[in-house]
Amino acid sequence: MKTCTIRRDVDRWYACFPVETPATAVETKHPKNPVGVDVGLKSLITLSNGEKIEPPKYLRKMQKRLRREQRRLSRKRKESNNRDKQRIKVARVHRKVRLQRTDFNHKLSHTLVNRFDLIAFERLSIRNMIQNHHLAKSIADASWYQLQTFTSYKAEYAGKSVRFAESRDTTTECSRCGFPVPKNLSERMHLCPNCELMKDRDWNSAVNILNRVGWGTPESTPAKIEPLPLPQKGGGKFGR
Repeated sequence: MKTCTIRRDVDRWYACFPVETPATAVETKHPKNPVGVDVGLKSLITLSNGEKIEPPKYLRKMQKRLRREQRRLSRKRKESNNRDKQRIKVARVHRKVRLQRTDFNHKLSHTLVNRFDLIAFERLSIRNMIQNHHLAKSIADASWYQLQTFTSYKAEYAGKSVRFAESRDTTTECSRCGFPVPKNLSERMHLCPNCELMKDRDWNSAVNILNRVGWGTPESTPAKIEPLPLPQKGGGKFGR
């Protein structure tokens, strides 16, 4: 053990300490089953094999309860004991959302690392994206950065690899022929006038991400999009 930090989270206390462990795995130089991952809001992630995961939207689901507790807080007299108690209740709601999101990302990253030897993400400037007031709440609730971080350290420990590709034009570029196909946000299908490729726009983007890290192959025949299986619920420490 190197250091120890005592941290308070609302009404809970935690002791955090880092330790050194010997390397247990060597990174695979020639991955047998690489995958590209496109992150989004309509689908949390779309894989280059066509599989999808829908966003859990924990913050959206807790908004009604959060508003109720915040209204109660606003009615309490400042610097009173009742206001302090209500402030803790509001903080507990936020903590529950944060822990739910963290648990989901731990399980999803564990599933990705178990299934694939190389995982390719797009390099996003999330701080700039979150400045869009129409999408800021949904982007924060999706927690893309946390998922990428969890996947990266789990992959390193397991001897797998995580790489990041340039995100520019991954949606507009055709994954089969490279022809640019501009789209509006409302257009959910990729229709290439050059090679006549037709597929989901997020799927097309995921294939482009994998191609850009050097392990993709041009798409020839579309496959059926099926949901990515996740571990069963239960066990908060699963996959950590």
